[in-house]
Amino acid sequence: MSSPFLSIHLLLHLLLFTSTALSSFICNSTTTATCSSLIGYVPDNETSLSALQSLFQTTLLSLVGANSLPLSTPSSYTVAANKPILISIPCNCSNGNGSSAHVPTYTVKANDTLDNIAINKFGRFVTYQQIATANGIPNPNLITVGQVLWIPLPCSCDPVDGDERVHLAHKVAPQSSLDQIAAEFGVNKSTVMRLNGINDSATLQASQILDVPLRACSSSISSKSLDSGLRLSDGSYAVTANGCVLCNCTSSFRVSCNLQPNGNTSVCPAARKCGNLEFGKSSSSGCEKTTCDYAGYTNSTNLSILTTNYVDSSTCSSAGGGSPTSSPSSHAHAVGMNLSRALIFIHILLGTLALRH
Repeated sequence: MSSPFLSIHLLLHLLLFTSTALSSFICNSTTTATCSSLIGYVPDNETSLSALQSLFQTTLLSLVGANSLPLSTPSSYTVAANKPILISIPCNCSNGNGSSAHVPTYTVKANDTLDNIAINKFGRFVTYQQIATANGIPNPNLITVGQVLWIPLPCSCDPVDGDERVHLAHKVAPQSSLDQIAAEFGVNKSTVMRLNGINDSATLQASQILDVPLRACSSSISSKSLDSGLRLSDGSYAVTANGCVLCNCTSSFRVSCNLQPNGNTSVCPAARKCGNLEFGKSSSSGCEKTTCDYAGYTNSTNLSILTTNYVDSSTCSSAGGGSPTSSPSSHAHAVGMNLSRALIFIHILLGTLALRH
């Protein structure tokens, strides 16, 4: 499959492509084996969820959840050309870099080159050099029909400034700017520049792949759970625990989970109660709200759904911010103390005036 024309073609794309794509995303996290990351894939032509399932080896539920589509959305759902769609991928960190955890794979067809696979199949989110390196291919010009390639898509599991994030691989649109990108995704422009090694925003180029760290919703999922790496961004949802639990990211940036209404009842066990509190239910006591929260699952063959109490006391803060609301008696005591101080001050002031006269 090698030819002089192919070599020249690869060289030309090398000169163009290395200036518009990151080699990988920085990923130093060691807290979890894998985490959820996102690709903002932009199809060149009209496609369907079914075709994207096949290309990225993902599930329909993963696609609809990442894009906040109804749970009942069919696989035939049409995705318009040049319209970004989010693809959730499992991410691994190794040697300071992040890449998709040995998915997706692509089977080489007649007339394929690593370059057109990277550009035409996977939208420039990976370079032909990265595919060659990941698959141990010494000569990128030499691939064979039927060869199965791992496509190492960029991703990260790193927190940013101490906060958990869902890292989005974003493809820069023509005429876009860092200000527009930061505003669209609700992130700090300087943070995007720092993560991507950009010193001058004027150097941003169309088709450049950026690491955009979306805010992640907090959850009670245990680090020992099989889905400990589950991370959701604002408005998204995911079906986890082998299809038994439905979790969504609420407007308060907290993951809320319940049993999946369409889950397989022969496989899905009942979730553990939290004392007398049912899974997913809440009770209030004063200003505190306690929820029987999802804590993950164990043993995929003999599945067990874990729960834990999550206590939300955010409404206990006073309007002044920070301190618990004062009781009537403590308020009266504070007023009395202030009055006493005022009387002492007046007494001192009168004594001073009397001395002057």
